[in-house]
Amino acid sequence: MIPNILILFSSILWFYLFFLHGRKPFSNEPYFWSTKIIFEKYINYEILRKKLKRPDVIVVIPARNEEKNISLTIKSLLKQKEQIKKIILVNDQSSDNTVLIAKNLFYNCKFQRYKILDTKFLPEGWSGKLWSLEQGVNEAIKDKKNNYLLLIDADITLEENVIHNLKKTLINRNLFMISLMAKLNCSHFWEKLLIPSFIFFFQKIYPFNIVNKKTEKIAAAAGGCIFCKQSLFEKKSLFEKIKHNVIDDCNLAKLIKNKGAIWLGLTNKVHSTREYKSLGSIWNMVSRCAYEQLHNSPLYLFFSILGLFLIYLAWPIGFIYYFSGKSSILSEQNYINFCLLFTIFVISTICYLPTIRFYKVSKFFTLFLPISALFYITMTISSSFNFHFNSGNEWKGRKYQQMK
Repeated sequence: MIPNILILFSSILWFYLFFLHGRKPFSNEPYFWSTKIIFEKYINYEILRKKLKRPDVIVVIPARNEEKNISLTIKSLLKQKEQIKKIILVNDQSSDNTVLIAKNLFYNCKFQRYKILDTKFLPEGWSGKLWSLEQGVNEAIKDKKNNYLLLIDADITLEENVIHNLKKTLINRNLFMISLMAKLNCSHFWEKLLIPSFIFFFQKIYPFNIVNKKTEKIAAAAGGCIFCKQSLFEKKSLFEKIKHNVIDDCNLAKLIKNKGAIWLGLTNKVHSTREYKSLGSIWNMVSRCAYEQLHNSPLYLFFSILGLFLIYLAWPIGFIYYFSGKSSILSEQNYINFCLLFTIFVISTICYLPTIRFYKVSKFFTLFLPISALFYITMTISSSFNFHFNSGNEWKGRKYQQMK
């Protein structure tokens, strides 16, 4: 009886996710899992022919112990320096050679329009990245000439013309913010197993099609690359309102969407150079904010685990149940259940395959979506445990215990 109920609920959820989630029924809107909302397809290339010569983009880079990544980030920016008015590197109390590498690179490239800010002591109630962004943006808005801000992480590289394309598209589409989901590194085993599923889950939680509609309340951003109007920050600090959050990007997107239209999508032109060679590195990245995503609520945690179980684990358990010989497939009810299980398997594979292809990972990894989900369930439980019993989740040497 119980396997039948699990299979039924799992079937209903997968049919909903496949056909209806994040889109209007019977419309031409893209499915959340389709990976069709890509910046390169969103650009109106007709408007890009005329170059915008005036450099009016200020880049803000928060950096804490990023000596392995900062060089490639700055080099990618300097390849499109004609669009950049100033680069502000906010040194968040780095104990490595991040600042020295950046200074030498600016000097060797003869680029003088930069400033390195050393952050003051982290005030109580602020997360490290938001405090760095607060100081960097405050420095940027001292220039009142209607500039644009590019907020990028210290491990992000941009291909040529990305800044120009972002600026022209923001103007042409009358947007307040564009955020691009940087392509994460996906060359090591744990990355192949967990990174595509991370992107898949993110698109399920925040369907890009819904995020990009003015009339919908759901807002999200990818913190690695956010391009927006400077005027958003000139009257009142947006970061002050969300200072305690580790999830800076989506909370910032909510505030900006209250003021105007935003756009979030995938891209092949923005990359993360950070490598996640071990399970532990991905675990720390996810667990630092997984429980905050659930508003630090045990009740939300319960329903989240229940939902993930029904969607990703119930049907593999169903297969194991029937193939273990505990129940004969030959009976009519069991035959129907087995057909449903096979249908769920096909649907889940179809849903996950576009993300696997986008990251150029072997199709073999589509079979491991349930295992990936099990890892993410465990990471979320770990995040909640750290919050309640281990003085908070740790990221880059700091522990955070938001809104407890």
